[in-house]
Amino acid sequence: MRLSRLRHKKVRSLDGETIGRVHEVHCEGGRVTAFMCGPGGFIERWTGLRHGGRIPWELVRRIEDDAIIVSTDPPQKKPSASRSRQGTPRPSAPRSKR
Repeated sequence: MRLSRLRHKKVRSLDGETIGRVHEVHCEGGRVTAFMCGPGGFIERWTGLRHGGRIPWELVRRIEDDAIIVSTDPPQKKPSASRSRQGTPRPSAPRSKR
């Protein structure tokens, strides 16, 4: 599917509630990461201010001929097996006496 086919499509929730239309598609490394929709997405597109119109691609459940169906629940993150070093203190270098 071409990105141009995603623009201006209606975005609906799984319940059938209309959220808006796609104004902009965000890609990284050749993959779609998110899209902007609804009035908040339109305002962010023109002003650069964040108004909550961004929908991550992980929330897309299916793409129909006339609409993109998204889940309103954020995806559950899997616990990682490896521990990150984030938040662990680093040893500091000795201070010079000047």
